[in-house]
This record gives sequence, C-alpha cells and structure tokens, in this order.
Amino acid sequence: MIISENIAVALPIGEAIRVTADRLKAEQMHRGNWPQESDYQGSIVAGMVSAYEVTCDSAHRSSAELGGDYILKGVEAYEDQVFALTRLSEIADDPCDNDWRTAVSNFYYNVKHREGGTEGYISGRLGPLEPSTTVFYLANAVVAAYYVEAEDKQIWHDALIDFLARVDDDTSVWPVWGLGAATWALAQTGDMNSTPIDPNSTGRLYWDGVTLAELPDLLLGHQVLDGELYGGSFYWRFDHTNGGDPEGEAAGYTEDTVFGTLGLVAANKANPELDYDSAILAARDALLVGIHADGTVYEHLWLDGYIFYFYAGEMLQALGELIIPGDLDLDGGVNFIDFAIFADNWLASGCTRCSWCKGADLDESGEVNCVDLGVVAEHWLEGTNQ
Repeated sequence: MIISENIAVALPIGEAIRVTADRLKAEQMHRGNWPQESDYQGSIVAGMVSAYEVTCDSAHRSSAELGGDYILKGVEAYEDQVFALTRLSEIADDPCDNDWRTAVSNFYYNVKHREGGTEGYISGRLGPLEPSTTVFYLANAVVAAYYVEAEDKQIWHDALIDFLARVDDDTSVWPVWGLGAATWALAQTGDMNSTPIDPNSTGRLYWDGVTLAELPDLLLGHQVLDGELYGGSFYWRFDHTNGGDPEGEAAGYTEDTVFGTLGLVAANKANPELDYDSAILAARDALLVGIHADGTVYEHLWLDGYIFYFYAGEMLQALGELIIPGDLDLDGGVNFIDFAIFADNWLASGCTRCSWCKGADLDESGEVNCVDLGVVAEHWLEGTNQ
C-alpha cells in the first residue's frame, strides 16, 4: 500500500512508543506473526521488547513473547530473529537461564557444526545477497553472538567488517542503512580502533584507508543537517543524491534514519567523548515525525510511501534507545515535571523491573538515592526548548 500527502506532526516520545506498540499488538495474528511479514518477524519482536522496556505494559511483553514463540517454531531462524530472541532473553525473569537464550546458543552451535561450518554458512546464505542486506543480517548476528559468547563470535565479527567493505552506492541498495547497522553492532562488540575496514584493498574504493575508529564520524557525515529539508534524518546513499530516481528522495527514509540513529547512539555510549548528543536529538525529532497518530509507520518519515509492520518494529528499537535519562514522564525533555515525579519517589526502595519506582531509580539499583539525583542533574533541561 502507498500512502501520500499526509501531514507530519510529531508525538511526544512516550506516546509515540505506546501507540506504535499498541497498533502492532492489535494487528498481530493469533500464531504470533504479523500479516504477510513473517520473514521480518525479528525486527518486529525486537521492537515490541523495546516498547515493553519503556511502557512496562504487560500486553507489549506478551506480544513480544508470542512473536518469539513463532520464531522458535520456524524451521530455521534468520539472524535478525536470533537477535530478537536475545532481546527476549534480556527481559526474561532470569536473563542468564531461559529458553530464549538457549535457542540463541543452539543457533550458533548448530551453524558451527554443520557442513562448511560458520564460514560456509555465512558465504552460502548471506554471501549471495546484495551487500547492505548482508551487513544488516550480520550486524544482528554479531550482537546476538556476543550476547551468548558464541565460540565463533569473532568469525561473525570479522565477516561483518569484510562485507561492509563491499558496500557502496554502486553495489548496494541501501548503503547508509548498512553503514548504520554495522556501526551499531561493531560499537557494542569490540574496540572501535585503528583496524582497517579493507586491509587488502579488495573491497570498494569508498573504504580505502578507513578504520573502525572512523565509522562513527563517517556515519555522522551522512546525517542531514538540522534545519535543512528532512533535517536530522539520514541520506540513503553515500553521494547524498536520490540515485537518479525522479520520484525518490535523497533523505528522510525510515530505515536509514533508524539505523543511522542506532549507530550514533551505540558509538556515543561506547565513547561519550564523541559528543553526538545534539545529532542524536535531531535524529530523534526526525524519527518522531514519522509516526502517525494511530501508530502507523511509513517508508518515509514525512508520512509517505509504503507501510510495513517491520518499519514500526525498527522504529521502536530506535526510540527505545532515545529516552533521555531523567525524562520520567516521557515527554522528550527533563524538566520540573520530571523532578516532581522524582521527588515523589525519593528514597524509595525495593524498586524492580520494569517500573524502577516510576523510572526514578535511574541506575536500576533497587533504590532512589543521590546517584539517581546526579543523573537527573546531569540531564537537566536536556531535550527541552529552554
């Protein structure tokens, strides 16, 4: 379905997450999948987990778990589905011992011990795909492999770098999307150091001399400057054009901005000295424009193009990473309303998942104390217009 000529109005981040997750819950089929999008189950389930972590709504958790059950009943999981199972493991009553985690571990064990091993699996299943899609699947696989400490995690990690070196505007359909996904995974699973992306110069010219340490700034260079058309979003090509498509746009597409944002957030967490806060806030504002009041998420953030459930799932994954610490009412900024909520919970103890004493237990220690107050102070007025 193609929808166009909509008016984009941004919802507050908490409301945006809730309406998007509520729509996905309402549209989910009784077996746990979403209509005609079973191949994209992983992105949607991971998004529902992210929504639950923000809303603490048991219906969102139940939806994610039902979706996870559907994945487990499949013949063979895709790599994004394996990542979704890691997200379910993270919200399990015992994250270290649960069926989700066992299924993830079994995936890597089975891949390693099949004919051809891990390298053969990667080249056989993912190698024939266009490079940016391969990078997306490998990025999900790398994060999940490190979560369960899979024996072959380094092989997956190295394969991600190798396939990233094959991505450019000529070879790939969504090069910036691939760069964002790779940065997201690599920033979480190892040092972003001087390791070259293409040490033997066998990849595309774009990567000549580029190192892991340079990926975050490279990604930042593909964000549309705030104040310009589609400001805060990301271009989809490295050359910042529409690829010669007279009906296409150069920027503002949902998936490019979701994974561009996830890449910046992961890099910023790994190295706060990068100081990407303003870029991340601009990306957040762009993403929020892309959610209709009924929770529909479109191909293009300005409410245009195709509608797929997995766009909504990916959107939830990104928004879940964009809650400002101390924004207890989830309106997008830290202000006196948040401080009033914090004060009402001052010195509370016995805080548990996922409420954490209405969010006031910011370090998730089980009690609200001076450490949490320091977090509120650190982010005071962040995300507001003041």
